[in-house]
Amino acid sequence: MNQAYQLICCDLDGTLLNEKDEVSEKNKEMIQRCRKQGMQFAIVSGRPVEGILQLIKQWQMEEMVDYVIGMNGGVVYHCKTSIKKEYHRLDGAIIKAIMEHYAGWKVRFIIFDGAKRYVSYSDEETKRLAASYCEQEVQTDMFTLCDVPRNKLIVQCYPQDMPKVEAHGKQYHNAQCVCFKTAADLFEFVNPQVNKSSGIQKLCEDIGITMQEVLAFGDTSNDNEMLRDAGLGVWLCNGSEDTKAMADAVAKANTESGVGCFLEEHIL
Repeated sequence: MNQAYQLICCDLDGTLLNEKDEVSEKNKEMIQRCRKQGMQFAIVSGRPVEGILQLIKQWQMEEMVDYVIGMNGGVVYHCKTSIKKEYHRLDGAIIKAIMEHYAGWKVRFIIFDGAKRYVSYSDEETKRLAASYCEQEVQTDMFTLCDVPRNKLIVQCYPQDMPKVEAHGKQYHNAQCVCFKTAADLFEFVNPQVNKSSGIQKLCEDIGITMQEVLAFGDTSNDNEMLRDAGLGVWLCNGSEDTKAMADAVAKANTESGVGCFLEEHIL
């Protein structure tokens, strides 16, 4: 299993982060050891790049992270050069139609613009949560944001309502968007050309390596393509079964430093 991987790509929530939304010392130590052996490290997340960059500072990982791929592959950021590239945004007219599709539903819409999180409803608790992600939450008329393409539309609901929200979302048929669950309470719509694998492929082109030289860690559905297409796709055992089916190997749970333990046991 220990072949010449050049790039480690790692999801955040449910993967690199533990139950406290922190990066364990074990994970940090093993990432650093891999980098000393010549591997590069990338965070690959559905979150906006801007918030991730602030969190990297809080986690004291500035010297460990070479690249950040945000918005489920729609944005690629090179940390050393501060070069940011965006790909395949979702047309504003489609976003408007999706929100109309959910008219009357008890859901909250979210659209990101840089570090700003625009929402259809906001309160002190949601603002606190946004701040914990280093994002500024702004309540607004979401339809005013449909004049330009956006990276994605998030539909947020209570976890117990997700089966109905997901089923209803999949009844909206448009070849120019796809939808999937990214958390117990989050359902997202994006351009069909966007996924974590496509973002990694763009990064590979930038740095002159192939997908076969990529080692990827993930746990849930928006990691599927990434684990399928990487040279080695590793599923954390706290994740979803559909993602396990895409993986080549299994790691311990995120609460047990699954990423660090796998690197130590199989790569280093």
